[in-house]
Amino acid sequence: MTRVHIMGLEGVGMSALARLLRGEGIEVTGCDLAPGRRAESLGVPVHRGHDPGHLQEEDTLVVPTPIPLDHPEVEEARRKGMQVLRRMELLAHLLRQRPSLGVTGTHGKTTTTGMLASILLAAGLDPWVLLGGELSLLPGNARFGLGPRLAEVDESDPLFQEVEVAVAVATNLEADHIAPAGQRAPNYHASLEELEKAMRGFLSRAKTVVVPTFDPRLLRLSQGFPRKLFGEGGDLWAEETELGPTGSRFQLVYQGRTLGEARLQVPGAHNVQNALAAALAALSFGVEPKAILEGLARFPGVGRRFQKIGEVRGAWVVDDYAHHPTELKATLATAKLLGRRVRVLFQPHRLLRTQELWEGFAEALSSAHEVVVLPVYTAGEKAGITPEALSRRIAERLLALGKSARFLDKEEALAYARATATPEDLWLTLGAGDVTELAWRLVHED
Repeated sequence: MTRVHIMGLEGVGMSALARLLRGEGIEVTGCDLAPGRRAESLGVPVHRGHDPGHLQEEDTLVVPTPIPLDHPEVEEARRKGMQVLRRMELLAHLLRQRPSLGVTGTHGKTTTTGMLASILLAAGLDPWVLLGGELSLLPGNARFGLGPRLAEVDESDPLFQEVEVAVAVATNLEADHIAPAGQRAPNYHASLEELEKAMRGFLSRAKTVVVPTFDPRLLRLSQGFPRKLFGEGGDLWAEETELGPTGSRFQLVYQGRTLGEARLQVPGAHNVQNALAAALAALSFGVEPKAILEGLARFPGVGRRFQKIGEVRGAWVVDDYAHHPTELKATLATAKLLGRRVRVLFQPHRLLRTQELWEGFAEALSSAHEVVVLPVYTAGEKAGITPEALSRRIAERLLALGKSARFLDKEEALAYARATATPEDLWLTLGAGDVTELAWRLVHED
């Protein structure tokens, strides 16, 4: 592998792989339907759109999960005798090169990976890092280093079960990324049973498995593997926890021995659990407690994880990637610590997920003071229902629960939020799509 062409180069995972390949001296080209900041920052040739003519002297084509393998560009690569790798196959290959750690799970994997990266940096281990988000410590979404390899491993991709790492962390596991009955997609599991089978496959390949005491599904799936548990009743837990509006502190206790006080710059009880997962993984990898506490204290938070963008008319504007009911609940609980009136701009993410979870979205959002629901961000999916109709269903359910809710398109929502913002408010933009643009526009446009 000396010259690689990457499809979907703007994606956070694909651009991270490109950055790491370049660190190894491999030439990279790429393409994307809408090349943007990430692709352009790589400083490599980037084509707009997908076309077999993009392929020139490359020897390998890397394909993101959603693109079918009968795509014309993929077929042309095969005709030319190129090696064709799925994103997860390339990641598995790269992680096998050195001692490695992998973090997966339905929620919290990006933050936990970011915390682990901060710990490995504090320990002076020169880590190689692939992250599903932006972290200023790296900088960006990847870091090339000559030390241990650390990656966020996306459980939505069924191929993640083939990834082999020394320390495998699973933060939690819920029924997400599962296609509705009778429907299939490359980045969805066919059933909960298939997701569980894939998770067990991933865990089975590790020398040490790190899972929470409070997730019965993961406890069952990791049974029989060499494992360590975080949370109450496990190997590592938190005592004397103090949650604040902008961070928290707690005593880190390992097998009955207090390692010291951990301080976090990121708020929320869920981030205490993420910190425990990262700390136990680091201990399992041989990192000293001092570096673990230092790394947790330095961790500034990942982009789009309860990130304050600024203010509008005295109201705080905070952006968060939450796109599953459990994540929405955790984010809203954190928002309430600020003591402001919580108002939400929510953009559901993916049609198939929203079809399955729309009632759960409404229930999770019901703790907010007010909710504006935007059309579903489809990510290119098609289904038998429109994005607008699905979102209206969530808004109508919230109204039935007695909540203040409305359905608006993006421009209407932006105008409404700006016109009604007060110093008592926290406007929270939620979703894994492009709703983040509204947060930035709300703060920076007049």
